[in-house]
Amino acid sequence: MLAIKNLEELKNPKLASILAELKSAFGMEYGDHLAQIILFGSQARNEATNDSDIDILVVLKGEIRPSDEILRTGGIVSTLSLKHEQVISCIFMTEKRFLHHNSMLLQNIRKEGMAV
Repeated sequence: MLAIKNLEELKNPKLASILAELKSAFGMEYGDHLAQIILFGSQARNEATNDSDIDILVVLKGEIRPSDEILRTGGIVSTLSLKHEQVISCIFMTEKRFLHHNSMLLQNIRKEGMAV
């Protein structure tokens, strides 16, 4: 079902550094509640341009309200975005939804996404 690729396939060392910082910060924020972080979109496909953002799916254990998670992590995301002059866009989802829903977005993430 999941064809998530590994980050070793990334061709952009700056992106790998940003993702490592994001993973560390989210790991400290969420602890065991963090199921996984997945890079998707043009960056994961190695098709990004200088104007491309970094699309991230944050999968969390248990019930969540995505709007609350955006507020909770806004400082982390904005700090990293400003530090690296790179827009980071995060989508938050429960592990249950990620594993059991089949929207077009999730189909694409499963096909092209990279586990961080």
